[in-house]
Amino acid sequence: MTETNPGAPALYDVRAAAKRLAPYIIRTPLVRLNLAGDFGEIYLKLENLQPIGAYKVRSMGNVMLSADPETLRNGVYTASSGNAGLAMAWMARHLGVAARVYAPQGSPAAKLDAIEGFGAEICLLDADEWWQIIENRGHSMDPGVYVDAVRDELALAGNATIGLEIIEQLPDVETVIVPFGGGGVICGIAAAVGELKAGTRIIAAESEAAAPVTAALKAGRPVTVPMHASFISGVGAPSVLSEMWPLIRKFIDDTRVVPVSAVTAAIRAICRHNHVIAEGAGAIPVAAALAEQDVRGKTVCVITGGNIDLDVLAQILRAEM
Repeated sequence: MTETNPGAPALYDVRAAAKRLAPYIIRTPLVRLNLAGDFGEIYLKLENLQPIGAYKVRSMGNVMLSADPETLRNGVYTASSGNAGLAMAWMARHLGVAARVYAPQGSPAAKLDAIEGFGAEICLLDADEWWQIIENRGHSMDPGVYVDAVRDELALAGNATIGLEIIEQLPDVETVIVPFGGGGVICGIAAAVGELKAGTRIIAAESEAAAPVTAALKAGRPVTVPMHASFISGVGAPSVLSEMWPLIRKFIDDTRVVPVSAVTAAIRAICRHNHVIAEGAGAIPVAAALAEQDVRGKTVCVITGGNIDLDVLAQILRAEM
């Protein structure tokens, strides 16, 4: 589990990760968005269909499956608002090790319940304490091994397997839109896509509730941005992690910031027209694709997860949010 700034995964490492993960994940479908109108060709990469309902099983899984079992004897832990913790808990159960998840107050109940269902301990913290664990890559008082879903090179290689599948499923893809959380999934995907089909545009999608990568690219460096409460979890942070900044500058061609109302509309559209449930973060790429006139041609939106609280989903489907 690396402690230095991550490098871009090589295709050899990505293919090794795909082989390592094969018994635990599925090769998710790539389907056309069934939406009438002049929106170009929009495709959905359905990572919400993974066993835990999100792509994080690829990154956390590759890190944990690559570790010496002896190093995991005191358990594993991570800081997560949901899906990374869920993936770690799920994999820890398969490996027979203890797991602890440090989550911020207000994390989605559906995700916390699922984490506990896999036998992991949950420790709720205020947002500043939680973010400090992420920045410090661990908690000084925790005896376990910290699993980093963003900055570990093995995590990036696990995420890159999504890019490998996209190119195999749609070789002439022109644009890939990925939600931006910490940068691990978009940089991993971009590394594989760039190697296999140079010139493919990589767009980071953010919500107006917090848009750190858009601000960082504009400023030319990581900066602190305001964060606003919304139902969207798993994306948005006070700043871009400094260790990820070199990869972000290298791989991300552009960003799109969408209003929360556009995200709820995208969730309804995906559900109505493709019968697919997406959480807020997972729907952000579709909101971006539908809103921007210059997103044309064969565009893949990575639906990163579908773990949304059912009461929130019901409100969205009733157009109450």
